[in-house]
Amino acid sequence: MKTLEHQCIKNQNTDLRDHLASLRLNYDINNKILLIQSPQFLLESFNPDVARNRGYYAYPPTGLQWIAKKIKQNGLEVKILDLNYLVLERVINDEKFDYNNWLQILEEYLENYDPSIVGVTSINVNSNIYEPGYPLTSILKLLMAKDNCIVLAGGAIATDEHEELLKKDYCHFVIGNEGENKIKFLFDNIYGNTSEQNPVQGIYFKFENVIKQSVGIFDSVSLKGNLIDTYNLIPTEKYNLVGCLNPYSRMVGKDTRYSVFNLYRGCTAKCEFCDVNNFMGNGVRHFPVDDVIKDIDYLINNKGIHHFDVLDDAFLANAQVATEFLKELTKLNDKYGITWSSNNGLIATQLNEHLMKLMQRSGCVGFRIGVESGNAMMLKRMRKPATLSKLRKAAILINDYPNMFTGANYILGLFGDETFGEMIDTFKFSSELNLDWASFATFQFTSNRTPGSNLITKETRKSGGDFVPAKGDSKQTITINKNVITGPNLFNISDSVVPPPAQIKEIWFAFNLVGNYINNKNLRNNQPHKFLSWVNALLSTFPNNAYMALFQGIARVLIGEMNLARKSADRTRKILRQSEYWENRFIDFKLNNLILNFPKSYTEANEQLVELRKQYEKWLI
Repeated sequence: MKTLEHQCIKNQNTDLRDHLASLRLNYDINNKILLIQSPQFLLESFNPDVARNRGYYAYPPTGLQWIAKKIKQNGLEVKILDLNYLVLERVINDEKFDYNNWLQILEEYLENYDPSIVGVTSINVNSNIYEPGYPLTSILKLLMAKDNCIVLAGGAIATDEHEELLKKDYCHFVIGNEGENKIKFLFDNIYGNTSEQNPVQGIYFKFENVIKQSVGIFDSVSLKGNLIDTYNLIPTEKYNLVGCLNPYSRMVGKDTRYSVFNLYRGCTAKCEFCDVNNFMGNGVRHFPVDDVIKDIDYLINNKGIHHFDVLDDAFLANAQVATEFLKELTKLNDKYGITWSSNNGLIATQLNEHLMKLMQRSGCVGFRIGVESGNAMMLKRMRKPATLSKLRKAAILINDYPNMFTGANYILGLFGDETFGEMIDTFKFSSELNLDWASFATFQFTSNRTPGSNLITKETRKSGGDFVPAKGDSKQTITINKNVITGPNLFNISDSVVPPPAQIKEIWFAFNLVGNYINNKNLRNNQPHKFLSWVNALLSTFPNNAYMALFQGIARVLIGEMNLARKSADRTRKILRQSEYWENRFIDFKLNNLILNFPKSYTEANEQLVELRKQYEKWLI
């Protein structure tokens, strides 16, 4: 029975109901609902060769599956259109397809299905969302121009940009933050259903030319149930045929079917640079372990999935829940031989010996931890739930389990005012932790709530978190600015200098090359097979990266695969012949000798690497 408070709040939503009444006059409301996931790439940096290598991200639309499950309670016909999947599939299978005209796939679908309500979401993509060609806003503009359906936008980007999206008439509603209960409340009002769903705040709309939101409780979704009845809405078993989740999913094999699982929502940390708490609310909630295991078991037995990746921001938040889950996952691994990974960084201080053993036994092939900075004051400033000493202890524990490929995430240019000295501290610390990989990225302002974002305009702010500069161009290169320092000389930049964005890109290039290739742990410690498995996976996404091909060849020499090593060397030479950019990069970092005198033995390869490292000894641990 509805409470008096519930009824009072409902009566306050007169603007919402009046707005819906006007929309019902303009649109024929049928029972067909379409949910769209937009492409997870930008046209300006799209490379068809990478697509054909299955190197682009192809994440299943898990969030839309939960929305679809909720909408079905209203007895509506719901379909999911994953445009990211469909565009990649078309590029791979149809040589005549012009990916610049990717919106025609949507137009064809709309003509055949004729939905009365369309919801659109987007996984974060780094760019100005109002520039022509941005996936989310391109879809919204097309839908609004057709003017034959009610248009909803949701997800992190839409939540942050709800005012601008509504002011500029990109949609009729923005569903803020978590969407399940808001969708239920909105659809009950659209279709005139009586519901026990509490009125919720966070449904944004424009009424009488003023941006408003629904009146109700602050919404936190109660997590329960599974997605089994929604897997028929997407081609789950085919996602590996068009792309990947990350290097881990490629490392276990391109032909291995993959999916994802989600145990938690929210994060125990409150890092200043991150928007998870703004989007999900403070703290964490978890699904019942049995519900998640049912999903995984279904995917294994009915869709042939054998690799999974964790979507959680705090997968180990509750040690008891994590233990229960990993024990159940171990049973599935023992029975089916599955693998899993966590590319989304785990919180290092939540790791312990017991959990590490369970992770390995349950089929974990690798994970990353979130470090972000090696500077103590910067860690404190960003409110990172770790100290340098705790991170050191975590790294010692992690390195006791060499069968898993482990890495750490680092961000350069934090808050737009990080000094080069603070960046060098991060580089040195990444060397000291001595994990398998250091994932460097450049800082991006994720929302207008990120500290420092007030210094730049919405039009120039990037959306989407940390960013790998080499992904910003279709040739996967970095435009060299004549006003910045390149090559080994950049390590001599004064500690007090705050490098501009163009210089930070060069710093990223140097840190990545020196830390992950020249000084790679597994090339130093005689485990080149670990390095090789990872770089082979990266080359699917970066097929024309000359230093990746070069060091792939060196790793093959160290293993004794000389025929394959020569092929890597030939591939490197071909890239250098065709690219002045890469030729200059090799000159800058003195890599020429490695390719001119490509090593013919294990001893030669080691000697050349030792000689190359000497110029960076001051900055390496």
